[in-house]
Amino acid sequence: MSSPKDDLPVGQMTKHFAGNISQLNAIVLSDYRRTEENIGYHKGRLDQGFKLLVLKHLPLPEVFEFQGTTLRSGGRYGLPEETQEADKRRATVHDGILTDRGAAGYRDLQTRALSLATVTGPKRLVKVMPTIRHDEHMAPRDQYPMGGGFLQWDLKKPGLPFFCAAHFKPGGTVVTVDGTFQVNSDNFLADYPQREKLQKYLQTV
Repeated sequence: MSSPKDDLPVGQMTKHFAGNISQLNAIVLSDYRRTEENIGYHKGRLDQGFKLLVLKHLPLPEVFEFQGTTLRSGGRYGLPEETQEADKRRATVHDGILTDRGAAGYRDLQTRALSLATVTGPKRLVKVMPTIRHDEHMAPRDQYPMGGGFLQWDLKKPGLPFFCAAHFKPGGTVVTVDGTFQVNSDNFLADYPQREKLQKYLQTV
């Protein structure tokens, strides 16, 4: 299932992770390319696979900040820039909401958002951990293009522990504690039941 040196073993809780989280419905089991597009990754980012982490408990309001949706690359307004310095000058969704609503209004919006969030089902909160890591030398506009409009929150440091639900491997196999699923062999009749079983597992584990 996982090698002894694997720092994200499938079927176990992880250490605390900060950073972006989204929802399970952004993960397209039949097509890694569509998952890249939904999350806002450049083409090829998931070529070497990824681990899918799921939250088992909802975060408290003080743990996360709004980043709009994955349409907002880096949680900022406008298109991503050529350099890191220029990209950091783009206004953030977090600051915009805070300016418009104030601290109390921001907290109220968080509370309402959490009342609609889930830790099971098709929209449960998840984190994608690509095998190909962030490249400091790649331009933000190339590395993190505008995504597909799925929920995007940012977990503040030190973040939260997750459950490592699955290892999506190159070639369309997915390793879980419930077994290995083949979800993209180009044989629809064989793959569809596998995808259905995997989706149920990911929604309920």
